[in-house]
Amino acid sequence: MRLIVAAVAFACGDAVGVRQGWAIGGAPIAAGAAVLAALLAAAWVADHRTRAPPAPTRRIARGCVGVLTTALLGVVLGGRAARPPPLDPPLAAALAAGDQPSTVTAAVVRAPEPTGTGWRFIADLAAVGGRQARGRLAVSIAAGDAELAPGDVVRFAARLRALRGTRNPGVPDPDFALRALGVDALAAVRSGAEVQRVAPATGGPRRLAYLVHRALRAEIQRELDGAPAAFLQTAVLGERRGVAPEIEDGFRAAGATHVLSVSGLHLAAVAMLLFVSVRWAAARVPGLPLAVDPRAVAALVSLPALLFFTLMTGEAVATERSALMLGIGLAALLIGRRARPGPTIAGTALILLLAQPLQLFDVSFQLSVASVAGIALCARGLAPGKSSRRARPAARAFHWLRRFGAATFAATAATGPLVAHWFGEIAPLAPLGNLALVPLIELAVVPLGLAGAAAGALWRPIGHWPLWLAGCAARAALAIAAGFRVHAPIWLCRFPDALETAAATGGGLFALLALGRPGRRRWRAVAALILVATCATSLTVRDLLRRHRRALVITFLDVGQGDAAVVEAPAGSVMVIDGGGSRDGSFDTGARIVEPFLRARGIDRIEVVALSHPHPDHLNGLFRILQRFPVGAFWSSGDDGHNPEYRRLLATAVARQVPTAPPRGRALGAAWIEPLAPFVGDVIAPPPGLSVNDASLVVRVAFAGRAALFPGDLEADGEGELAGGSAVGRRAAADLLKVPHHGSRTSSSDELLDAVRPRLAVMSLGWRNQFHFPAPEVVARYAARGIQALRTDRDGAITVSIEPDGVIQVGCARGCPEQPEDAPSEDPP
Repeated sequence: MRLIVAAVAFACGDAVGVRQGWAIGGAPIAAGAAVLAALLAAAWVADHRTRAPPAPTRRIARGCVGVLTTALLGVVLGGRAARPPPLDPPLAAALAAGDQPSTVTAAVVRAPEPTGTGWRFIADLAAVGGRQARGRLAVSIAAGDAELAPGDVVRFAARLRALRGTRNPGVPDPDFALRALGVDALAAVRSGAEVQRVAPATGGPRRLAYLVHRALRAEIQRELDGAPAAFLQTAVLGERRGVAPEIEDGFRAAGATHVLSVSGLHLAAVAMLLFVSVRWAAARVPGLPLAVDPRAVAALVSLPALLFFTLMTGEAVATERSALMLGIGLAALLIGRRARPGPTIAGTALILLLAQPLQLFDVSFQLSVASVAGIALCARGLAPGKSSRRARPAARAFHWLRRFGAATFAATAATGPLVAHWFGEIAPLAPLGNLALVPLIELAVVPLGLAGAAAGALWRPIGHWPLWLAGCAARAALAIAAGFRVHAPIWLCRFPDALETAAATGGGLFALLALGRPGRRRWRAVAALILVATCATSLTVRDLLRRHRRALVITFLDVGQGDAAVVEAPAGSVMVIDGGGSRDGSFDTGARIVEPFLRARGIDRIEVVALSHPHPDHLNGLFRILQRFPVGAFWSSGDDGHNPEYRRLLATAVARQVPTAPPRGRALGAAWIEPLAPFVGDVIAPPPGLSVNDASLVVRVAFAGRAALFPGDLEADGEGELAGGSAVGRRAAADLLKVPHHGSRTSSSDELLDAVRPRLAVMSLGWRNQFHFPAPEVVARYAARGIQALRTDRDGAITVSIEPDGVIQVGCARGCPEQPEDAPSEDPP
């Protein structure tokens, strides 16, 4: 129990330290921790000098001091981890070089892992630009894969970039996941062929594990092909090559995506089978059980096998975490102790967080701890007691199935709120999907595939039949997942915040404990009701506040080099203008930024989705929005820009029954949205002769005597057309201007600024982008007119709130420059 309390206290302190950025440089914190530690030591010495047990008050005081000391340690370490360490001078010089590529020599630490559209591996620097250097890189491969193993020394040329991810309210900081791996900088290459292996991994366990991995993969590919072979390689070897998106969708609908990697379940299945086999054999060796416990023999054999399997499958973070937890349990058996679930989980979490406090914010860390805690603490109470050995095989099988179902239900209940928090979706049939898929994969696909591949690598004939059976089991698993993809629903929901997620998780665990264990059911049920009611109340209050908000809120999202803005009108109506997007499709801004932001805000319907023009950095992120949200109308200028993706986006809107008529002025709650350009006659349409940028759809949003103008990527010709529209009653004047074309020197002409007369301008662009936006002369032009210019690359997401009395308030995710005092505009909307 003490270890569990210590782990919880450290995690709480860690969260506070990371969020507040309190580092060890804060002398008061360090001094406070030292004083509390001294008090704890003094209390311990005082208690142990006497034989009498300590008084209850003294025990309580000592416990409080211990909790505070552990929490303060978490604050100090978390605060220090939140601040990036100083970089090695050669690495810092390469980062300052900007667009100049550097020649990098590095040793692979983690083998390439899929990132959705490409691959990424982690490497420790040896040299950069011909100079010895220290540091860790995350290297992205846009196309293809590199056949690399941990320990390989590689060389490549790439432009190095500092860790500076996008920053948006309600969206997790992408830097945390990389910094939790110790990454100092980023690099990217176009293809795996550009990464040259200078020297293979040296001898030792890593090199041996790589050779075994390659031999097992060759054997699987020799005996099987197609989807079963790819799935077997994924489940047994941790490779995600060849797994189609529709297969992943099927496992997601079944709530079983964890089986598509070498997760803790795979590791536990392999360890359990090996442990049981060795224990059975040791128990039957004459005289051995009298000298040593067969369980200790089994643990002694299983520990190195567990380590080797982790190395062979690529040393993924989740696998290492599970290996540590299982290793603690096996080590306890070696010294004659029985590992208890609670202290084992708490000890593992504490070790991991002490080593890297930022892991607390890693989704896989949270899910693995929650699932294991749910199974360990709640499954036993829900499951039936031990079955008799004399029972019939069918009865014993049914009994085992009930126990496994209880474990599945407990794990799903414990992780459900976290899945909603991170992904905004719930798979209601997850218990059934896990019940159908997990036993098949863990008891058939993984052991048969691993045994068959290993046997076939030694002598091909003896590996044929196990691999054939594993292939049959893999086909069955794929068929079940395909059925779930077609028939199982996935409920999309808003993102609960940290308080709501913690309350829902705790409420679910207390409810399971109340259902499963006879003692203390009443207070457990009361605790579950209180926590669930807290979560429901918070969700309801937040939704009511959003729907009854009187202000107009515009958020310019930080999507890198691109545009995306969300307009939230009073009474809850929402408009999305552009969705961002990478030019090569390697980063889905819709899935990673726009949708998470919308769901974190509680937005479940969008009245209007507007596309300014069909360039990838505005268009690509909208696919996800049209596919996952009810949308009232889709606006565009009608210009396809000779981009086939625009036609696919339009087809997506039509398939979702979203109206695509030419835009016209309309109300958005209490605001008014109006298209101002481009016009052909009285209809929004691209005039002949205009470029794609100059044919951008221009939208003006007016509310409370204020206005915001969204001109897309207009350049000089389009700006002239927009400015001339005032002659026919299309007023471009606005207090807030989204700077056209990301601050390009071909935009933001004097003619436009004279027509708009903004007080505030927002530039949406990527940090150190390849186009060198914004142009210095454009920045100077805004400064000369006294227009305050904010930038998403520097300031993060920018939120502008217009109150009913016309007062404008501005906030920035990274902190804004000082805001000038503002007053309502005298011009009507």
